[in-house]
Amino acid sequence: MSNGSAKQKVIQSIKDVTNILVTVSSSPSVDELSAALGLTIFLNKLGKHATAVFSGDIPPAITFLNPDKTFEQTADSLRDFIIALDKEKADHLRYKVVDDAVKIFITPYRTTITDKDLEFSQGDYNVELVLALNVENSESIDTALTAHGKILHDATVVAITAGDVKSGLGSVDWHESNASGVSEMVVELLDDLKTPKVTLDEQMATALLTGIVAVTERFSNGNTSSKVMTTAAELMAAGANQQLVVSKIAESEVEDEPQKIEKIEKKTPAKEKEDSSEDKTEEVEKDEETVHADGTLSISHEKKGDVDEVAEQTAKEKQEESARIAEEKLNQN
Repeated sequence: MSNGSAKQKVIQSIKDVTNILVTVSSSPSVDELSAALGLTIFLNKLGKHATAVFSGDIPPAITFLNPDKTFEQTADSLRDFIIALDKEKADHLRYKVVDDAVKIFITPYRTTITDKDLEFSQGDYNVELVLALNVENSESIDTALTAHGKILHDATVVAITAGDVKSGLGSVDWHESNASGVSEMVVELLDDLKTPKVTLDEQMATALLTGIVAVTERFSNGNTSSKVMTTAAELMAAGANQQLVVSKIAESEVEDEPQKIEKIEKKTPAKEKEDSSEDKTEEVEKDEETVHADGTLSISHEKKGDVDEVAEQTAKEKQEESARIAEEKLNQN
């Protein structure tokens, strides 16, 4: 199956149903959570009944997107609540919304109805389609759903995966090995699902741009491609706040840094760190500084290492320069 036909099957699956569950893995990335957020909001705007379930802690990088207004922590809301009554006692039913309450009126048929005549129970999970973002298998799905295998058994399951992530979860598998992440793929999906009345808005675009900025490390790593930059520009044209996204991602990285340093310090003995630091200092001084007879100091900028190491350093510098130029162009839009 080609990627094109797989994507078309995903689109048709969404069009054919109403009740959709959007899910992620038990340890999702910012890209995956942002994609789930933007996708769920769009599907609800499209007239679907879409629910995103994530039971873990929300990472600081996306709190500004108000994910708690979209994500459910449990699968409880996916089940119908059933009220049963002997049909011989009921003539007809109606409901009315009064203030914040939905009142159900049952007109009895030649009898009197009391609470003892009513039976209450939980129905089956009301899910027709599951959209799983970067979920490899049923064991790696969000923990709020691992105990509810019936959902995956009864519904059509679609796996959407990017890069090195492969899935054996769904009956439909849309995989893009060259995609930066699932946020980029979701933008492509929504482009095909949008209608004259339902398109990307500022909220969705900002969420999806957050995923792209995170997975590309602010357009600086190997996931940064010309397609990614085009997609980012499209999201900005739809209202995504690029400066806000970049600043929030940067803030979250600063918050994470002390935790990373603490973990490293716990793993590395103090003496080993001290010796390593001294060795690196001496190496830098020997390799990069040359004191001339007249007292002047020259600093060498030659790349050190074997052929492969020098090539890697050069490629990284070119990538950083390309990302810098691309980001400047985005800021000009």
